[in-house]
Amino acid sequence: MSIKDELSALDDVDDHLCSRVKENNINTIATACSLKEAQGIMLNILKEVHKLSEKYGLTYFITDGTLLGAVRHKGFIPWDDDLDIAMPRNDYEIFKEVAKDELPKELFLQTVDTDPNYDLYNIPMKIRHNSSVLIEKGEEEKTYHNGIYIDIFPLDRVPDTRLKHGIQKGLSKLLINMKMDISFEDGINIKSITRSFLQLIGKLIPYRTVRKILYSTLKWSKRSKSPNFYYGVDLTWPNEFSEEEIFPLTLMEFEGEKFWGPKDFNSLLTRTYGDYMSLPKEEEREMHSTFIGLK
Repeated sequence: MSIKDELSALDDVDDHLCSRVKENNINTIATACSLKEAQGIMLNILKEVHKLSEKYGLTYFITDGTLLGAVRHKGFIPWDDDLDIAMPRNDYEIFKEVAKDELPKELFLQTVDTDPNYDLYNIPMKIRHNSSVLIEKGEEEKTYHNGIYIDIFPLDRVPDTRLKHGIQKGLSKLLINMKMDISFEDGINIKSITRSFLQLIGKLIPYRTVRKILYSTLKWSKRSKSPNFYYGVDLTWPNEFSEEEIFPLTLMEFEGEKFWGPKDFNSLLTRTYGDYMSLPKEEEREMHSTFIGLK
């Protein structure tokens, strides 16, 4: 079956969203919208990020599933309900400051500093849409801003010694995981019991203290001459990118618009997804959300 034929079978992808729901954490009624409507909102958020980045000469590029969608579908993966971009650390920090004041009123820059209830510590920055709701698995009782969003990931240069890189990523994984919610989804075993014990300790440590410890290692990245980047100290994922794979950036088509993408997207996608032009089996086409709606 061709990709076109397989995609035509996805028309019911929004079925699980078709209901009205009262969200206790925002005390308002949200009416379910289609996934395509939600993707349109995400696209508009990305356009605003692009506009601000061009205004201030900041670097960003689409990544992960968003990059895969651009290459394979010229837009969103049909069942994808999020959007990912990455920024080198300096650009990320500048964007965080200017976006507070210059994003349109319908958008909200979400970090632990702007939203005191935000506790997705492994994803340090999102841009949310104020007049919508997107609930992911496990978020039903959360009280932070939960509008439709895009994720922005910082990129740090890999430290120039294995020891420094090991310490940096080891601290990230340990401290950020300690701040995550306790869960026994993987069963009760030595690993989950140890993790839960550390997470109990983590509840006593403010995230700002964790961030201060992690940021203290950024000096190694700033001084490094390594040609490689990785998702930064704020994140726990091991993804690494060579400078030659990313730069110079290239404009890529996405939903009829042009956004910046990495130069050697083929190498990046092959390393992450293997045969990325083939659609996954239907049972492997996962969505993050359990409800998407408009207020």
